[in-house]
Amino acid sequence: MKFGVIGNNPLTMSLLLELAGSVEHSLVVGAISDRLAQSVAAAQISMRLVSTPEDALLDSVVDAVIIAVDDIEESLRLCRAATQAEKHVVIIPPLECSPAFSFELHLILDESRHCIVPLTGRFQLADLPAMEKCLPMDRSGILQIAAEIPIENSTPESRTITILKGLDILSASGFDYTQVTALESLAPDGTLLSLLITLNSQSTIETPAPPATLMIRPRALSPAPDSELRIQRSSATVQRMSVSERAPALPRIDWLFGNREACSKWMESFSISLELAEAVKKSLRRRRTVDVHFDSGSERGVFKSQMTAMGCGVLTFMMLGMVAYLVIAQLTTLPNWVLHTARILWIAPLVIFLLAQALLPIARNRTGSK
Repeated sequence: MKFGVIGNNPLTMSLLLELAGSVEHSLVVGAISDRLAQSVAAAQISMRLVSTPEDALLDSVVDAVIIAVDDIEESLRLCRAATQAEKHVVIIPPLECSPAFSFELHLILDESRHCIVPLTGRFQLADLPAMEKCLPMDRSGILQIAAEIPIENSTPESRTITILKGLDILSASGFDYTQVTALESLAPDGTLLSLLITLNSQSTIETPAPPATLMIRPRALSPAPDSELRIQRSSATVQRMSVSERAPALPRIDWLFGNREACSKWMESFSISLELAEAVKKSLRRRRTVDVHFDSGSERGVFKSQMTAMGCGVLTFMMLGMVAYLVIAQLTTLPNWVLHTARILWIAPLVIFLLAQALLPIARNRTGSK
């Protein structure tokens, strides 16, 4: 299969190096710029360069396109254009992508006859078979799942990339996690010392998933020189799985291109990882455990809560207003029109509040049946 590459994100370099050394596949054309162009030149990867992404998309020789663009909207536009040009797509997730990004990709996938494969963290699991999205293992008797990933630098960009990578690796265990707790330790200068992410399922379910932890530390502070996934069982045995950027990705990509159903499932697992990453951001911001799927309540419920708060305010205003009106009327001699106006202003909030209750029947109840 012949590949083309578009973009400026150097995170695709491991895949490009694998293509350069592959016998079955080849990299033939590229529309690259910025950091990716510099990395390709330094690695001396040969390809035919074109000036615009459209030239790479419309190249008749190309069977699949690697899209590595930092901008989310541009990445989606190129992905849609590639599928319309009858090309398979391997997409490198942009730095600031969210679950909405994966949902858009899924819509494009559903509208196309070709496949879209996001290059996620579980590609680096050497023990993950090419035809599986979850690790084939006995899930009974597992006490804890832990992953440790050292990072070269603690910049926000590197931290975000590593978090999504680690969460996707933990998701490859096949368990469903609904709660996230993230704790970070920072040095006085603001650099990251450690970031511990704990995934749990709700204790109310019949068979809760074993807790999973992700530890991210600078390589200089990490006791483990390489990334690894550890599975601890009740038999006191620990199963270790290596996580390496050098794990081959092309066999899995090639198989997914020929299996749309598996490609759709792979996209769903990508969405789950992005939802966990969003929950990590909320947990760090709120400094507590958060639910991955949080129901903010129906419009009807929000309306009732707001009306209750407003009713308390109106009641307080009525009592204080009545006292103030009686005191002023007793101590001063005012014209009748002033007293009438004061009474109207005093009673107006109550009238408006009572009229507002008529809006309750038209408030939608999104959680109910439609």
